[in-house]
Amino acid sequence: DYTALRQAIWWATDADYKGAVETLTRKRAYMEDKTFEDRPHDFAKQEPVEHIEPGAELAFDGDAWKKNLERLSGHFKQYPVIQDSNVELMLGAGNGFIANSEGTRVRTGDTGLLLTINAEVQADDGMRLSDSRSYTGETVGDLPPIDDMLKDIDDMVAGLTALMTAPSIDSYTGPVLFDGLASAQLFRQMLATGVAGSVDPVGTERRSFEGAESLEKQVGQRILPRSFSAYDDPTVAVFDGTPLFGHYRFDDEGVKAERVQIVSEGVLEGMAMSRVPTKKFTGSNGHGRRPPGGGSTAACIGCLFIEDAEGTANDELKKELIKAAKEEGLEFAFRVEAVRAPTVGASRADIMAFFMAMQSGRSGLGDPIHVYRVKVADGSEERVRGVEFGEITVRTLKRILAAGNKPSVYNYVGFGFGGATPASTIVAPPVLMEEVEVHKIEQEHEKPPLLLAPLARGAKS
Repeated sequence: DYTALRQAIWWATDADYKGAVETLTRKRAYMEDKTFEDRPHDFAKQEPVEHIEPGAELAFDGDAWKKNLERLSGHFKQYPVIQDSNVELMLGAGNGFIANSEGTRVRTGDTGLLLTINAEVQADDGMRLSDSRSYTGETVGDLPPIDDMLKDIDDMVAGLTALMTAPSIDSYTGPVLFDGLASAQLFRQMLATGVAGSVDPVGTERRSFEGAESLEKQVGQRILPRSFSAYDDPTVAVFDGTPLFGHYRFDDEGVKAERVQIVSEGVLEGMAMSRVPTKKFTGSNGHGRRPPGGGSTAACIGCLFIEDAEGTANDELKKELIKAAKEEGLEFAFRVEAVRAPTVGASRADIMAFFMAMQSGRSGLGDPIHVYRVKVADGSEERVRGVEFGEITVRTLKRILAAGNKPSVYNYVGFGFGGATPASTIVAPPVLMEEVEVHKIEQEHEKPPLLLAPLARGAKS
């Protein structure tokens, strides 16, 4: 309805303009009594662009997929040990419209989906343990066959069942191999926010430098080993057969997405920029993005690629891990395959555990959930549970001993204390860290339920 659209745009424009005038008035009054050094401009000019795409439409058989989801969810009935499980499919078609007074006119259309499967068990000592599987794509045709996902459920339950009786540890300090998704999760937590250019709002009080929050202060300094490079390229849609959630063609300010070199030879040299300048960077490179559900546009990564020019075969990294542990006189080392993260579709246990870890202040990284103790003597592995990382900061990344040459893809749509974050992707190889602290989680647990679950007692489902 053309008239309805005009009416809605009229109301929104009027409200935003009035709000901007009030904000500008308060800001000018505040700045009259303050001294500012090297304060950048609030907004950068941009050449207008015109780009019109066909509208996206959602092709989806709701009845068929309702049966598929019921089949996946019902598969857990044969496992009485599972206390809670969830299967969720989120999909949609989005059409974005951008028009501004500079002359930019952009319309884009995209489709996407995320299917998540979560399960939770409880050990005899009361510790809650969870695991998940996720599948992404542009259409349902990108998803694996249902039988393959059923097998994934079987494997997940088998892993959780074994984990219920797995041991914990008291404390460990030594080399840790971040394998598979864990490496990409590590780089997301340590770099994703810091390499997005931002300025503190007027009126911000003095605060401590947290590293990952303000990496612009380290431009020109080494933050990774000399053999490492990193770049952000939202224009890459697929990597090694996997659709990338961070892909887009134009950002939410109507600027064409560009590849940006972030790190060269270990040295930080660039930032993902929106139209808000910083002290060292002026002009957008197509990274101004708005979080899901609305909110202010800000600089954000799209698809961040981490590479090591000296990367070795992934299979060789375990040998390097054992060698490093042996040189430290250790009897075992640790290999981590995944950590907790507050992603959309995560289980309740994962979300609660992640925020408890953040509140503890020990590490900026979630607790490891797929973690193995590797014996130095013979290389055998034993899964452990109930552990957390000690302090891990951006400085830790300089102490990478080795990296693999086959990266993993981590698609992320998360939320935190400040709300949702735009979809992004990290593509990173496994990395061997020289020294990481791993500790037992000191936490009281609720006792298991007094009665067995209905399925465990043979009740009809």
